[in-house]
Amino acid sequence: MTTSEALQKLQHYCAYQERSPFEVKRKLSLIKLPSKYHEEVIATLMEENFLDEYRFAEAFVRGKLNQKHWAPRRISAGLQEHRIPRVTIDRILSQVDPTLIEKNALYLADRWFNSKTKEQLTAAMQRRGYSFEMIGRAYQRVSDGK
Repeated sequence: MTTSEALQKLQHYCAYQERSPFEVKRKLSLIKLPSKYHEEVIATLMEENFLDEYRFAEAFVRGKLNQKHWAPRRISAGLQEHRIPRVTIDRILSQVDPTLIEKNALYLADRWFNSKTKEQLTAAMQRRGYSFEMIGRAYQRVSDGK
């Protein structure tokens, strides 16, 4: 595969949804482009605004908060899997409203209150990155309201 063919293919790949540079490098390996051209293709994608690490991280955080109801601890781990720098992760997570995190914890506790035991609910919320304290507060508020 030539560099221009790979570039065209990756432009479509990045236009579909936000991608991390790590995902693009993995895709480059899958399409069998020689590794000596990887940095050139990634640089071109960044110049043409198809690839932006910070924009990816913002979209990732927004999606995980609003759709999956993850806590910042889990989001941070997810961003680290995408090889996003710690500075970028900290900067984006500092912009997250703490009341949204509390609201998400309440939503999950309320959703699972009748179908799970307290231990199951705690384990499920821990997997999503919530602390014991937040889980306890959310569980207490939901059980007081029921």
